[in-house]
Amino acid sequence: MRWSAAEAAEIVEAARNAPVHSAAKPWVLELHGRSVYLYEVPQRPKGIFSGHDPLGLDRLLSCGAALEHIVLAIRVAGWHAKVVFPHDHANPDLLAVVRADVRERPTPAELDCHRAIRSPDATGGGDARRLVVANRWAGTELHPLDADTLVVLTVDDRRSDHVRGGAALQAALLAGRSAGVAVRPVIHLMHRAEWRAGLIERHDLAGFPQALVSVGAKDLAEKVPTAAGPTTASADEARS
Repeated sequence: MRWSAAEAAEIVEAARNAPVHSAAKPWVLELHGRSVYLYEVPQRPKGIFSGHDPLGLDRLLSCGAALEHIVLAIRVAGWHAKVVFPHDHANPDLLAVVRADVRERPTPAELDCHRAIRSPDATGGGDARRLVVANRWAGTELHPLDADTLVVLTVDDRRSDHVRGGAALQAALLAGRSAGVAVRPVIHLMHRAEWRAGLIERHDLAGFPQALVSVGAKDLAEKVPTAAGPTTASADEARS
């Protein structure tokens, strides 16, 4: 069994509309049967990212955003989406495999978030705690720091956790957009080990912070005083 032409086109288009938090699109897709293979594009020569993002976190968060869009496209096509994070040392660039295993109707929330993929950013206010339920990703948590800010936590800090964190981050952004709430990712702070460690200590967090989500129309500098400057590696989120 294979994807229909309409299903394949929607999967590719949904992924193409995922935000890119890095300097260039870091992922590629392959569709086989009723599966989608998500690969990370090999990085440029070592040292290119050392000044800004030594671990390549922005790239893996971008791959996670594409993964969330892929899952939503499969769900609205009426399939359950089974996600596997392989540990294939012979194929280290393979990040995730998504399989459509059984028929399953999408939920209203999934339909709303899928529509939000192509919707413009919202401008309204809202409570960050209401976005927590948007997260589908095991091993991650959308943890409210206050009514205006979420932190994306993962149970570990491996590559697969960064991808899951990017998917959870995108789930929150789409849920906010579908509800008419202004949401913005804050990623660059996580590149600073001391800031990240301080966040864990100040809020007694049980996990590894991968990103923040600023919720509502209030200016980010008023919520997170140390967050001056761009909130992603590329301003205005390049899309591909």
